[in-house]
Amino acid sequence: MKKLAIYLLVAVFVMLFTACDDKMDPNNPQSVRKAIAKQKIAFTPNQFVSFAAAGDTAKMTLFLQAAFEIDQPDDNGNNAVAMVVNQGKVDVLKYLFAKGAKANVFNSKGEHVADNAVAMGHFEVLQVLIDQLKKEEVELVNVASAVIIAAKTGNTQALQILGDSGIPLETRGADGYFPIHLTVKGGHYDAMMYLISKGVDLNVKCNQGYSVLDWAKNEGYSRLISALKKAGAKHTPAYIKEYGR
Repeated sequence: MKKLAIYLLVAVFVMLFTACDDKMDPNNPQSVRKAIAKQKIAFTPNQFVSFAAAGDTAKMTLFLQAAFEIDQPDDNGNNAVAMVVNQGKVDVLKYLFAKGAKANVFNSKGEHVADNAVAMGHFEVLQVLIDQLKKEEVELVNVASAVIIAAKTGNTQALQILGDSGIPLETRGADGYFPIHLTVKGGHYDAMMYLISKGVDLNVKCNQGYSVLDWAKNEGYSRLISALKKAGAKHTPAYIKEYGR
């Protein structure tokens, strides 16, 4: 009986020890990683980004407790921030930033995530991104390309978010046009009026040597022509010489 009691006591101790050993310690990365492995979850950037896409913050937290590097891109070149920006997941984006993710990143196409937010029309996401970029003390001129996209597509709301946040509105794009040229060439009246309200130079020339009024006249936008003239826009001498007033 004594031997049986001893065996039982040993068995209880073994069971208790094993139970303690199996319990995950959230403050121990190795312990968390072991728990992840037991769940047969691959500890990879692909898996983390897929959790971000699904909005599974519980699984993402588990990965971060296991010392996962939050900004790692998946095999396609998108990290978690790029993925949720594209999807417009504001709450997940805020979660990522709270956990230390960076806003000054690019997606698999080489686009800044702010550009993608504008292109997708995710305005709340865009504001969250800009706020985070400011916290990271990123030079806002680095995301002036988002202004070009907003101007080209006539996205007035995005222009307002960008301009009111202090992002330069007079940066020449790779195609040689300033944002004001792009709003006029596209016939985007509201976007043009916003830029006028911000005091942009209405007589700046594009790389072809034409002013915004030249372009408005060339495209036949009478409403834009009237508003531009009222705001002080003028034809270039070259345009007048070639086409008249």
